[in-house]
Amino acid sequence: MYRPRTGSLALKSSHCLVRSPRFHPVLLQARFSHDMAKESGETSTSHAERTAAQPRDSALHNVTLIRVNAVNENIRLFRLGVKEGSRIEFLPGQWLDTYVPGVPKAGGFTLTSPPSKAILPSSAYLELAVKKSPMNPAAAWLWDQPVNEVDDKGKDDGAVTQREKKPEIQVRVGGSFVWPPPEGDVDLASLRRIVFIAGGVGVNPLMSIVSHLAEAGSCPYDVQFMYSTKAPSEGLDSEKILFMERLASIFGREKVRGQMRLFLTGVGPLSSESDGSILHCNEIDVPFKRRRMGLEDVAEALGPEEERGDALVYVCEIPSMTDELVESLTSKSGLSLRPERVLCERWW
Repeated sequence: MYRPRTGSLALKSSHCLVRSPRFHPVLLQARFSHDMAKESGETSTSHAERTAAQPRDSALHNVTLIRVNAVNENIRLFRLGVKEGSRIEFLPGQWLDTYVPGVPKAGGFTLTSPPSKAILPSSAYLELAVKKSPMNPAAAWLWDQPVNEVDDKGKDDGAVTQREKKPEIQVRVGGSFVWPPPEGDVDLASLRRIVFIAGGVGVNPLMSIVSHLAEAGSCPYDVQFMYSTKAPSEGLDSEKILFMERLASIFGREKVRGQMRLFLTGVGPLSSESDGSILHCNEIDVPFKRRRMGLEDVAEALGPEEERGDALVYVCEIPSMTDELVESLTSKSGLSLRPERVLCERWW
């Protein structure tokens, strides 16, 4: 997570993207008000209320819950099967209004899979990563579903997929924090570098975006992925850190050109003066810092000052951290990036 400067700052502007002619035009807005999202625990407003001004698809889709996998004690992955003959289209970075049985209000969960997985000729699916949230009815329902067991060879038992009657839910695509940016906001011809900044489960929309870029095979941009999260209580195991192995594969096998920068808290100090260490992810070693991310780290990822005008930054953190970081990135006393080059979304 971002290590803020001392003192409080007011967010001057917050840019989130809107793109997709499939959305109802009345709901389209060019900017997302940061007042819509509050710190977790500060508000009891629903997902629908918080995102009322965000674009939404008009269609509801029926999907089935076909797999549940535990990442760690706080996060689970949910795979939603797309019915044969259906087609669910979305942009990388969007979320779902999620209607589960017995819960009248939709939960809001970010898609973590790339759009290509939803339109596969067979076994098409959507993926969600959901944090344990007993006070969120939709999340609580998802967490009540049985988890697929994984054997010592890494194969799951298909407990959910083999059930005679799979749970069915309804979903609607929405959200404006997307790739690619809309025409007119950012000139893609001049874009040279993309910097993704993720805090905790704020990695979710960015995972969808970077997976999409990696699929292209010839991504023309330098991609810097900055991921700050708390180490799981189960220990320093790459499988227990959300999307760690997926990200390590993307960058370690050079599916995109660039670098992953990992920051872990809660792992204890080193005996030496260095603040770094190595996380082993299958055959890939990922260096990490044993501290929070700071503005100086973001400045390093952006590169030389004269090249920063060709960069685009995506930020997804908790609201207070996002506001602080966006201000630091765009203010004259900070890194002086153009506001339209800093795109943000807040998770709660």
